[in-house]
Amino acid sequence: MMLEILAWYEQFSTVVRHYWEIAKHSTRQWLGPEPQRWFLLADGRILPSTIALPNSVLATTYEFDPHTNRMHQGNEEEGRFRPLPYLSLVVEEEDVGNTDLSDWLGELRAKPVPASMRVEQIITLWSLTNNQYLPTTNTTVRYTTTDGTESVVRL
Repeated sequence: MMLEILAWYEQFSTVVRHYWEIAKHSTRQWLGPEPQRWFLLADGRILPSTIALPNSVLATTYEFDPHTNRMHQGNEEEGRFRPLPYLSLVVEEEDVGNTDLSDWLGELRAKPVPASMRVEQIITLWSLTNNQYLPTTNTTVRYTTTDGTESVVRL
């Protein structure tokens, strides 16, 4: 009697798991992929967080979470996150026009605040999280830092 109950339970759970997987697959297709987390390497490259990095590289790498617009270094996920040292950033393309990243940039928080994050890395991160391409070559970038310095850079 007990073996019959266990056999019935195993068959039932197999069928339920099969339909559960079908439901998950359909939901993923309908919703689209989950937003990707990104690794911001010290040399300026940006990689998806699904890539396994050695611990020596992870120690100097920031991980960006698009859900919260926060980036943290190492295991420092708790504590006070501070804004990046940029107030505004505008990408000027010759044929297309201007793209203002200032609102998005104002929402970014980091712990600890990176001492030097290149403008190209910020533009690439915006492109990846917003699914919109912004070139990092043959463009002019105007940005203002928190100390009030306005700069124009030709990439």
